[in-house]
Amino acid sequence: MSMMTRLAAPVAVAGLALFSVPGGASAAEQASGYLDAVEDMPLMEGLHETGDGGVVFDKPNGRIIRSVATGKVAPEAVRRFYADALPQLGWTRAKKLELIRNLLVFRREGERLEIQTVPETGGMTEVRFSIEPE
Repeated sequence: MSMMTRLAAPVAVAGLALFSVPGGASAAEQASGYLDAVEDMPLMEGLHETGDGGVVFDKPNGRIIRSVATGKVAPEAVRRFYADALPQLGWTRAKKLELIRNLLVFRREGERLEIQTVPETGGMTEVRFSIEPE
């Protein structure tokens, strides 16, 4: 782990503790950790990475990351959590690119993040994270 990575995680945690999300709990209280492949991408409470579709490529023009999480959470709660949390971490929402209802699109430092929620049976929701260079 590089010195920058070790320093970035505490800064990200501190940033999450500074704002609150609907329902009165801070995002830090609603986050259960971070995605394995992205040290500053909070994982909403109730979601757990599945290992399915997990891919990380570092290319000369940027990184490509795919990760999947699932949990017994409402798709709308997932979208609300990330719409509130990610701007605090430097991501800017690109609503014009959200062509389907269950998709959030963000941009940061030459990267594009897509978060897609897929409702499943039994109240489960699959959340697909995708980061790639723009």
